[in-house]
Amino acid sequence: MKGLHTNVLVRYLTRDDEQQWQRAEQYINATLAAEETCFISNIVLCELVWVLRSAYRIPREELITTLEKILRTSHFDFEDKAVIWGAFRQFQQGKADFSDYLISKVNHQAGCTETATWVHVTFLRGN
Repeated sequence: MKGLHTNVLVRYLTRDDEQQWQRAEQYINATLAAEETCFISNIVLCELVWVLRSAYRIPREELITTLEKILRTSHFDFEDKAVIWGAFRQFQQGKADFSDYLISKVNHQAGCTETATWVHVTFLRGN
């Protein structure tokens, strides 16, 4: 298994720099050819969504579609796929950022009954 940094995923998905996109694609393809998977950590997923939204101005619906494709791709492994899927479902239906839902889910898994956030002045339930 090989770990991916946010910048590799951004180049791979946006193809905004042809040379960097080719390097990212070659790395991912070489990993797959070696019958390994690419690991995407929770923080990388959060950074990815943030970068695509803020720097690339990707609309929320397109972010949802992109994130779902990543989660369904068998080439990628994640820290805790069940937690990420739970956060993703909340992100699809809610108005908060993906990172807010993922933090809430991770906190819930750690035993927290709720997560307080000033950004949305609300309490997010982890379940």
